[in-house]
Amino acid sequence: MRGEQALRSFPESPGEEVQALGYVAGPHIRVLIAEPDATSRRLICSLVDCEPEMTAECVDDSQLISSIQETVPELVILDANTPVIRRGGTWAALGVESPLATIVTAYDSAALLAYASIAVDVVVKPFDVERFETALDLAKSRILRARTELQTADRPTRAESGMPRQFVQRLAVEADEKIVLIRVEEIQWMQSLGKYIRLYVGEKSHLLRQSMKHLQAVLDPRRFLRVHRNAIVNLDHVDEFYLPPSGNMFVKLNNGVSLPLRRANRTMLRKLLKQIS
Repeated sequence: MRGEQALRSFPESPGEEVQALGYVAGPHIRVLIAEPDATSRRLICSLVDCEPEMTAECVDDSQLISSIQETVPELVILDANTPVIRRGGTWAALGVESPLATIVTAYDSAALLAYASIAVDVVVKPFDVERFETALDLAKSRILRARTELQTADRPTRAESGMPRQFVQRLAVEADEKIVLIRVEEIQWMQSLGKYIRLYVGEKSHLLRQSMKHLQAVLDPRRFLRVHRNAIVNLDHVDEFYLPPSGNMFVKLNNGVSLPLRRANRTMLRKLLKQIS
């Protein structure tokens, strides 16, 4: 990237104290996880927790069917060797309604072949962060598409309510015995720092004690786009997206900052950008 500013790295923790001043939860995708491998389960749970649209519950293999019947999850993540699904083969054969999306994992790739018809994606273990992020993106895309179809059918009823969704317009951060009110439209980008978020506003930056997942849920998705697990950009401050057929993708802001893009499905990103433009 000759002539471009180097991509920003993402440190793990900030060096000062601030306090959160409120949060309003948004809609979420219900996720049920039945993953016996402890390492894989921790990684899956951490990635789902980074998704503002998702909330997860972990269950033992023996509780899978009863939990599906009780909670009706939209996404189920399970191991291919889960006894109950291996015996039944399909959700219908097990007497439960099929989730909108299913992700199946296994150490043996051959064990995943039987699930091609019911899974939105199959993932060979051990998997890395970006591989499973891609699976989550596929699942989320299918679920949101199904939701949109239901909302379209219900649109006249929703329109009569006259209650458009409200997004946060200001954020309050507290530091040095002061409370600073920041208009979200002035934020160029946001960087996750563990339990904190650094807000970049012009030449200044502010720390907010809040998770990226919670903050994204109250931001207008037509203006703010999560380009990485640790970064959200304000599209009003974006100059261009660089999407080569291979190699690193990045987004360039109008202040010269370049940030890495998740290596998810390029077609999905292009479609999203067209929808919110």
